[in-house]
Amino acid sequence: MTTANEFTKKMLSKLREGRNRILDEAEKPFKSEHVENDNFLTRSKILMEEAVEKKTLNEEEYLTIDKNTPQFGDIRTSQEEQLRKTIGDNITFESDALKFYPALNGDKGKQDLTLTGKINALNIAFQFRYQDSSSDGCYIWCNALQLTEENTRTVGKIRDAFENWKQSIIEDADLINKLTMAASRN
Repeated sequence: MTTANEFTKKMLSKLREGRNRILDEAEKPFKSEHVENDNFLTRSKILMEEAVEKKTLNEEEYLTIDKNTPQFGDIRTSQEEQLRKTIGDNITFESDALKFYPALNGDKGKQDLTLTGKINALNIAFQFRYQDSSSDGCYIWCNALQLTEENTRTVGKIRDAFENWKQSIIEDADLINKLTMAASRN
C-alpha cells in the first residue's frame, strides 16, 4: 500500500513530466532555428578566420617573374645572362626561377626576391635570396660532388654570381618598389 506522501510524489512527478514534454514540444521550432543560425554563424566565422589566416600567411603567395612578364621580363633575362657570363653556359632556369614574395602585413623586412637555377653538368641546384634572415642568402644543393679544382672554382663562381646579383638589386633601388606594386595589383 502506498502512503499519501508517496502518492503525492508520484502525482507531482507525472505533472512535471507532462509539463516538460509540453515545454519541449513548444521549444522545438526555436531550438532548430537556433541551431540553424548557429551553424550559419559558425560557418561565417570559420570563413572569416580562413580569409584572415590567408592574408597573414602570404609566404606561400608570390609573384613569378618570367621572361614574358611585360614589366619585368627584361630584368629576368638580364639576370640570367649575367649568371651565364659569371658561372658558365651550362645553367638552366625553370619558368618560375625568379620569384618575388611581397611583404607580410606591410612588413617590408619580410619581402624577398629569390632566383633558383641548376648547373646540369655538376648536378648542383642553387638559390639566391635577396632578403635572407641570415646575413647571407646563397645556397647550393648537390649529391656527391667531387671537390676537384674545377668544381671548386665553379662553386666559387656561384658565390661571385650571388654577390653581383645582390649588388645589382641594391643598385636598382626601384625594382623592389615596382615588384611590391605589381604584387599588390594581383
